[in-house]
Amino acid sequence: MAIESVKGSLEYSKDLQSAMASNPLKEETTSETQRQKNIQEAASKVDAKALMNSYVMEFQMNISSTSETNFNSQNGANLLGGNALNDSNRLTNILNGLDLNAIGYRGKPLQELTANEAKALIAEDGFFGVAKTSVRIADFVIAGAGDDVEKLKAGREGIIRGYNQAQKAWGGELPDISKETLQKSLEKIDKRLTELGVNVLEENA
Repeated sequence: MAIESVKGSLEYSKDLQSAMASNPLKEETTSETQRQKNIQEAASKVDAKALMNSYVMEFQMNISSTSETNFNSQNGANLLGGNALNDSNRLTNILNGLDLNAIGYRGKPLQELTANEAKALIAEDGFFGVAKTSVRIADFVIAGAGDDVEKLKAGREGIIRGYNQAQKAWGGELPDISKETLQKSLEKIDKRLTELGVNVLEENA
């Protein structure tokens, strides 16, 4: 995204130069008032693009953070439902500082769950199961982006970034439950992009 931002900044500079070049600034008949107006219009066009780019990047970072929380919570519950006592350090690293309220979880603190309670949370119909977690992640993107294709694409990238960050906290490849959750989340985003006329096969190639 940083590379895209640099490219975007270059585009904005070109837009400003192009807009000024296309306006009759060099003609002697152009008044100073018109000259200033043309410069202001060109500058406002660049400012609007820069603002939108910043807004989209902020949206992506928000999605990334929310996705990471969902994946980490899911992995924590998954670990508790297995043999967490043998991997307490990993569990602490994963659950440390998670804002579960931010993703709508109002249940018992994860650290206090029994193995059976944790298994229920990651079951097919559980709060941290594949179905509910993937819908929660994807719907957060779709609700925030609306029909804005660029924001949807940025949100999609944000989901992947959040997954990768969760993978770092895990210390290796994430469990299958999270891989499947990622896949389902992206499928829902891709479906929405397709509905808006985007060829997701080309986009994701």
